Amino acid sequence: MRVYVPLTLPGLAKAHETGVLAADPFAAYAVTPALREWCGTDDLEELEYTALGEAAGASLRLLAADPEAAPRRVVVAVDVADGAVTPDGDGL
Repeated sequence: MRVYVPLTLPGLAKAHETGVLAADPFAAYAVTPALREWCGTDDLEELEYTALGEAAGASLRLLAADPEAAPRRVVVAVDVADGAVTPDGDGL
């Protein structure tokens, strides 16, 4: 499963230095059954684009919380085992 992790440039630099993307648990976006239902499509490319867009929006919220960070959205795409992901909230 591919997940999209929202970060900032300082967050990306920290991940590079430590070798750890984020502390557990952390927010990420992926193609879930709830997202498939919400989008009304089974087109994987379209669904992944939607998940990526949601992660990009979350990156903007991280930037708003860190005025010292350079104003650049960062989204890291990571392939993980399906069992490593737990849907949260509405599963989108």
